[in-house]
Amino acid sequence: MNILGFDIGGTKSIVGVADESGRVLAMRRLETRGALGPAQALDRMKAAAHDVVEEAGVRVDVIGIGCGGPLDRRSGTLYTVPNLPGWEGICLTGEFGGEFGVPAYLENDANAAAMGEHLFGAGKGVDDFVFLIVGTGIGGGIIANGRIYRGYGENAGEIGHHKIAPDGPRCPCGDRGCLESLASGTSIARIAREGLADHPDTILRQWTSSPEEVTAEMVARAAAGGDEFASDVWSQCMRNLGIGVANVVNILNPKLVILGGGVTKAGEMLFEPVRTVVKERAMPALAADVEIVPAANGDLMGLMGAFAVAVEAQL
Repeated sequence: MNILGFDIGGTKSIVGVADESGRVLAMRRLETRGALGPAQALDRMKAAAHDVVEEAGVRVDVIGIGCGGPLDRRSGTLYTVPNLPGWEGICLTGEFGGEFGVPAYLENDANAAAMGEHLFGAGKGVDDFVFLIVGTGIGGGIIANGRIYRGYGENAGEIGHHKIAPDGPRCPCGDRGCLESLASGTSIARIAREGLADHPDTILRQWTSSPEEVTAEMVARAAAGGDEFASDVWSQCMRNLGIGVANVVNILNPKLVILGGGVTKAGEMLFEPVRTVVKERAMPALAADVEIVPAANGDLMGLMGAFAVAVEAQL
């Protein structure tokens, strides 16, 4: 079985072909910024898909698609997706399935990434784990008894929106104190920007001409270099992330918690404090059961997830 996969993002997308073992035969990265609009972005994706199919030299049997939600998985249709303005009502399975004349299946990107780690990554052979994407926001996917857990309304896994501080900062979801508002890449940068005026000696001021230029990656780099202010911001955010993971461990008792996304590129600067907080704050028996590990699929987690969506649909 040969799979055509689409990992659709608000600024960049990846299109690729793989066999059912997850071996990538060909792939393309392309710009799909929201300003393009859906028609132009879809045309680019279709053209890239034809290119990778030709390069792979195979016939496509099935298509898997991972995309940010909210969406209707069964009909393959998007609702109002914040990072894809104007895409509301577009049936992605119809667009791509019709283009290639094969079945197409859609899943939200966090669930897809979890499925990809289960079939092709750090969760291979593990039937109970939780996957967290820690990047611009925080998303999650739950593998229970070897299958993705979607919940009654198929919206389970919104781990980034459980509450850490009831009266905490406003979250993009509209509520306050969500894990995402306290530990995502966007939030790390925001917290640092808010404190710059009171910390004139931080190296972050030397690296930027405006507070708006501060990123989570800069905060991590400055903290690694011993900058006191950046270290305090990073420690605060990692403690919040650890509390969020501890809550997940207490509720779901997983064998693994797999962490991926851009913020996790900080490596042990992230994993060490998160593991420490989980040992401190999760119930001892549950903390003893769990291992907290990095995702194996790295920057291709979305594409590998799209392949896994197609594989699961054929089971």
